[in-house]
This record gives sequence, C-alpha cells and structure tokens, in this order.
Amino acid sequence: MKFTINKYYLLGLSLMAVTLFTGCAKFVDKPPLDNFSNDEYWTSETNVRTYNWGFYEMFTGFGTGTNGDFYFSWLSDDQAPSGFTNFVLNAPASDGRWTFANIRKANIMLENIDKVPMDDEAKNHWKGVARFFRALAYFRLVKVFGDVPWINKSLDISEDDIIYKPRDSRALVMDSVLSDLNFAYANLRQEDQANTVNKDVALALISRVGLYAGTYRKYHTELSLPDAEKFLTASKDASTKLMTAGYTLNADFRTVYSSLDLSKDPECILYKQYEPGVLTHSVIGYTNSSTTMAGLNKNAVESFVCTDGFPIGVSTHYEGDADLDHTLANRDKRLLETISDFLCYKTHLVNGLSASTGYRPAKFLQPADENQLAPYNSTDAPIFWLPEILDNYAEACAELDDMGKYTITQADLDKSVNKLRARSGVPALQVVGHQGTAIGGVAFTDPDKDSDVPSLIWEIRRERRVELMMCGFRFYDLMRWKKGEKLDNTKNPDIFLGAKVPPADKLDLNSDGYIEPYGGTSNRTFANKNYLSPVPTGQIALYPKDIQDGMQNPDW
Repeated sequence: MKFTINKYYLLGLSLMAVTLFTGCAKFVDKPPLDNFSNDEYWTSETNVRTYNWGFYEMFTGFGTGTNGDFYFSWLSDDQAPSGFTNFVLNAPASDGRWTFANIRKANIMLENIDKVPMDDEAKNHWKGVARFFRALAYFRLVKVFGDVPWINKSLDISEDDIIYKPRDSRALVMDSVLSDLNFAYANLRQEDQANTVNKDVALALISRVGLYAGTYRKYHTELSLPDAEKFLTASKDASTKLMTAGYTLNADFRTVYSSLDLSKDPECILYKQYEPGVLTHSVIGYTNSSTTMAGLNKNAVESFVCTDGFPIGVSTHYEGDADLDHTLANRDKRLLETISDFLCYKTHLVNGLSASTGYRPAKFLQPADENQLAPYNSTDAPIFWLPEILDNYAEACAELDDMGKYTITQADLDKSVNKLRARSGVPALQVVGHQGTAIGGVAFTDPDKDSDVPSLIWEIRRERRVELMMCGFRFYDLMRWKKGEKLDNTKNPDIFLGAKVPPADKLDLNSDGYIEPYGGTSNRTFANKNYLSPVPTGQIALYPKDIQDGMQNPDW
C-alpha cells in the first residue's frame, strides 16, 4: 500500500516510536510484547517511512478552532477580530511553542538511519527528510524566541550539561538551519511518494527561510548579525530553481485557497489534504456562520492598487470609499476576491452574517464543500505554493540590489510579481533607476510609503501583502522588516477601523463614519521587546541559577 502525507492524515497512523525512544530503564529482562526495542525497529525503509509520518503534523494548514496558518492570524495589520487582541503583557509560565519534541525526533532518526538495511541513496534521502524537519522546527523557534539552544543529538536524561545549556545565538542556529536545508536539497529524492517532502519542498523552505533570515539580519542592525547577503542569495537561488521547475499560476487567484482537491493544482508544491469525516478544519465555517468574523480593516483594503496599477493615493481611477461600490470600483481583482461584494456588520446583517469591520473575508469560501459548518470543512490547504515563491524572489532581488550586491532588472519583476499582477488585472510594475518605480513609464511614489523604505521595496512588500493576505505571513514579515509599529493603532489607526457606513444605533463609528470594532476605547502599543516572545518562566526555572539570567529575552 502506498502511503502519502495525506493518507497519513486520513488513516491517522500512530507512532509506536513515542514509546520506543524514551530512554527509560528496563526493570525486567523480557521485552514487552506490544512494542519494539530501538534496535528491532530500525530494520526496514518501511519502518523509517512510518516513523517520519509524525513530522507532517507540523503543518497546521487551515486549522480548527482559532489556530491555523490561514484566516486566524489575529495579530496583524490586516484583520480586526471581533474581540480586542493585544501583545502578551507579562512573560507566561508556559508556551506551547517552546518545544523541542520534533528536534529530538529528528535527531533520533538521524542516529538510527545507518542501521537500516537499505542502500546509500535511501539512507541519504531519509537523512535529508530528518534534517528538513529539524530545520523547520528550529526556524519556527527562532522566529518566536530568537536565541535558542542548538541541539543536534538525542539526549539521555542524564546529560544535564546539554539539556540545560545556555541559548545559542540566532546567528549560529540559523546558519545551522541553512546547512540542514542545503543537505536536504542535495540528498532528497526528486520524487518519493506523492505530496511528500522532496527536493522542491526543500527549495521552497530555503526560499522562505533565506528571505526571513536575510531581511532580519539587514534591518535589525542593533543585533549586528552577519551574512544577510548569504541568506538573501540562498532565497533568490532557490526561488529561481522553483520558478523554472514547471509550476504555473492558476487562472484565478482564489483557486488554491478554495479547492476540494489540490492534488493536481499547478501552483502547489506541498499541500495538506482534508477529507469529510476524517480530517477537517474550520476556516469556511468561521467565514460563513453567525459568529462575528474577523473582518479586513481599512488599512488592508486600502493596500490594494487600482486597475491602472497605481496605489489609491496617486491613482486617478480611485473612487473613494463612500460606500462599498465605490471602494471596489476599478480595483485589483484580488480585493474583489478577498472580501465579499456586500458589507455586513452587527446592525446590518446579511443572511445572518456579520464581520467586525463590515468587510467579510471571502477568499476561502467554497459552496461545494458538503458541510459549511466548523469544524467540518474539507477544502485542501496549500503549504508551499508558487505565489509565495514569486514574491520571495522579487523581494530577495530588491533587497540585494538595495545592498549593492545585485542589480535588479525589469526581467526580474516580469518573471515574478508582474505575473501575479497580470493575473489580477493590473499593469506591470516597472523599476526606474535605483529602487524607483513606474507604471507604463510614469514614475510614482506612494504618498503613504514609509520614509525609510525605497519605493521599489515598498511596492514589492505591497504585492506580498495583498497576494498572501490572511495566509499567516504578515506578522513575521513585519517582525523581520522591523516594522512592528504597523501593529500599533496609536501610530497606525486604520488597523482599528472598518468600512464607512451610515450611522445606526448601537454601532460604533468614528467622526468620519468608519466602523470602530472596539469602540475607539482600546489601544495596542508596540514596544521593542515585542519583536520576540518571552521565554516561558516555567522553562527558565528548570535551568541552573547561573544560566537563568541569560535565558530571558530583553525587557521581559
């Protein structure tokens, strides 16, 4: 029987390895009959493959409840959830993101693969799989916590000196992540089983990791992190390979987000499959029920350009936002497919629907799904897909150009973001001189552009935002660009505003007539410490006293 990532999820395979490798002492000589010893387990490639399935739980996909990579990203400048959300104010005792479980699992796999009777090609492939997932686990840790202990071996409970070692610098850890991913790319099979980790998936993660680490090193100058160029070049090169690997854009922007079957989607590099009655999610239900939705805010809606390709601050095609018809007129098709063509809010329900800002998210809807209620939705979720790669490429090129390490050309834009713009019905973005922009030969600068960001990088960031809106990228994009103030409504008030609507009883509007989801009484301020989450105090308490002082992030 041929297993794939999706069949793993559908069949719910359980890993006996959880009990195999705990390192517990044996109290009887006769081994238990319901599990294997370590040496007995590593006897076939089939067993290695079975062990590997558990890693795929790292891909959250659409999620259930209020977790997931899509829609549920409350802490961003794109959405306003029905309830006010804020940064963590005090270091918590626990945080589920501070976990090394998959890192240990990968290290165990790496230490045992050579015992398995299979050829070197197979051994190298599975070592590549283990190092891919170890890299993914560490990448996520660094994004959240910054410095973390780098551990590249499975540990016995007696190895206190390693278990409780001080945090290693994020520079060392991310260098190690890139090394793991380079090994994975060099050794993974081009094709193993359908929809599993292979060379292209490794390239996709290099593209993502390289862009994140490179820009973080460039913009967080206070950390004096080296090698921004190395990571940005890695992202650019990996993206280039994928852009010529046969993946193509769908004709429609929404297709990849609302498909009941992504197995043949030409954009998808890896996806998570859902199946009614077996594995389902909540995204459709949360955007299609009487529960108040996390609507797009005014700032997000205004980020979409007009059909002439210009931002609303310079476009002669922009008709203002006196009502939704004017807001949607002459706009990028992605806006028309990201939100519904009607407003709905607490004093103006439409078929029972209400969005916190009036702007209802529509990007993930699929009427053909047999169950529209949460948590029974079964559309597939992209994990790595072509639009992200195109955005990564353009941004890496522009950042390297800004650093004087590469000269970006019109061809770079035409084979990346301009493909996304063409699909969305807007003219191509042009590069003029050093980091300047034009449309149809007419130079422009968005009046809302941050003063410290060149026009070209600003517009490429816009492309990324609108193309990948509500896909889980925005928060960490702002963190790597050192733009946390975008999440601060005292500096960016439009993130706590919605659509302009007529006055009504029990509806909070500001003086200009825009919906205020939180009644204008809640403020979210951003401090430098918020670029990283605090290390949970319960974990710090486990460390020796002489190490505890260096375990917490600054200002927490």
